[in-house]
Amino acid sequence: MSNVPFTIKADLDLGGRISPYQVDQNPDVTIREGNVPKTLGPGAEVMPACEFTTSEFLLHIPNGLSFLVQGGEEIVYARREDVTNREVLLFLLGSAWGALAYQRRLLPLHASGVIHDGDVYAFTGNSGAGKSTLSAALSHRGHPFFADDVLIVDPTSFETGAICYAGQKDLKLWKDAFSLTGAHQKSMVRDDESFEKFYADPQAYSDASKGHLKELYLLTSQNARHDKTPFEISPITGAISVKQLFAAVYRRGFAERIVGRATLFKWLADLIQHVDVYRFDRPVLKESFAEGADFMSAKIREKLKFPA
Repeated sequence: MSNVPFTIKADLDLGGRISPYQVDQNPDVTIREGNVPKTLGPGAEVMPACEFTTSEFLLHIPNGLSFLVQGGEEIVYARREDVTNREVLLFLLGSAWGALAYQRRLLPLHASGVIHDGDVYAFTGNSGAGKSTLSAALSHRGHPFFADDVLIVDPTSFETGAICYAGQKDLKLWKDAFSLTGAHQKSMVRDDESFEKFYADPQAYSDASKGHLKELYLLTSQNARHDKTPFEISPITGAISVKQLFAAVYRRGFAERIVGRATLFKWLADLIQHVDVYRFDRPVLKESFAEGADFMSAKIREKLKFPA
């Protein structure tokens, strides 16, 4: 099996974010600048800023950037003259990338993760839950960084396991996270200097783009409100785990319109047969962050034991 779920060729520099996907000849997917329609027509399903048909996805960004994703084989982008490559890549490898994955019958999760002995340990949660920051901190503790923001799962692998791919190999961190993680700050994510998020080099990095998704952790911070132990990892099973996985689906509205709600939930039900789902509850406080990262590192190294 290939180390990536599909290959691409683009007419602009994509940097290192998805370098494992890029080829010079015979790509599965072509990315090019061209004409993007204003609408997909009367048969399309409409959401704010985007439209869907059974094989097309149209996205218009207010900054003058548009994308058309067709048949899982092509992404066409159009932009105003003042829109930079940096802005194109931000949305190309975000919403357009997610729509492409669904058109190719793949399951992208909104998660970051590290890899240990070929097994991927992924972290998901609400925006601001600390997915990227925890992955970077674990990298500083010797667990190689695997993926940030998007983790792509192959549903065809569910008969034997859960194969996943790094949706993006670049780490992105808010400015105040660098002191917590040991990561090295690089260029800005957006052209807007008030948006203080940066690409980063983690301390330990894996070139691997494929792994076995072993565990998925939902990051929460509820225990402190209920006077419980500040650091707790607890298993989530059955219907509740499917519900939590549904919350982790990348661009859920896209999934329901492109692959259908029934297919999506079947994928999630199959996924929990091969992936252990946990809740990791810890305070979202800078002064306790290192202790929480140590706690998770110990779990990955199998120093923590769970009751049967």
